[in-house]
Amino acid sequence: MRRSLGIAVGLTMTMLGPVWASSARSVESTSLAGSHGSMERQNQVARKNDFSFLRTSRDVRDMVDDGRLTPMFGNGDYQLSRVSHPAARPVLKTFVERLASQYHESCGEKLVITSLTRPLNEQPRNASDLSVHPTGMAVDLRVPTSSSCRQWLENTLLSMERSNLLDVTRERRPAHYHIAVFPDTYGLYAEAQITAEAEAAAEAAVAIESAAKAEATAVAAKPVVARTASISPGPGLLGSLLYGTVLLSGLMALMLIVRAEPVTNKRV
Repeated sequence: MRRSLGIAVGLTMTMLGPVWASSARSVESTSLAGSHGSMERQNQVARKNDFSFLRTSRDVRDMVDDGRLTPMFGNGDYQLSRVSHPAARPVLKTFVERLASQYHESCGEKLVITSLTRPLNEQPRNASDLSVHPTGMAVDLRVPTSSSCRQWLENTLLSMERSNLLDVTRERRPAHYHIAVFPDTYGLYAEAQITAEAEAAAEAAVAIESAAKAEATAVAAKPVVARTASISPGPGLLGSLLYGTVLLSGLMALMLIVRAEPVTNKRV
């Protein structure tokens, strides 16, 4: 299992190393504050991937119909809250499902999505002209009320931002996390992680099966000791009659002896 994880990590580093090295953002500069520069960067990534900036709801439906956007309805780990267009790029769906699973396991509650794909004619007034929500590569998450869950989520997102997998900003009005997922880098990263997890699960299944077979073999090899019940033979009917006759004769003889003995008063 460790070997599989090591291979996956090495593969991820090999694939993403050149991208990380070319990133202008340093580890120290990552934060939740956001900036005009981060919005420009998100927009550049969208254009580099030839993502269309959808203008209307009809455009969103057309993108879903041709498979470039995939529906998102929630599952046991995340839910949608007032999401006008529950669809996104496939890589974003993968990101949400994996993050939500880990968040649910860590915090015991579902991740809440407040926005996904938004066409240009439905953008809020305070939205940036560089927003990538119209492309389907961005998601907004509700800020958890629990401080521990909030810290877990922020630390996780910032760690992924430092690895150049996404860009995250904590917005104040309304309060939410805006996340733009970078398809190329996150796609490679997720693929390596999924492969490692599948290999680890396969190895675990083999180990469990081997242990079960070994236990079955050990049980089969043990000698079987036959146990028989010990039954003492009874006296039988004839023996009982003879025993009763002898006992009765003895009692009668004793009575005759008692009657024949003279009665005497003894003093001490």
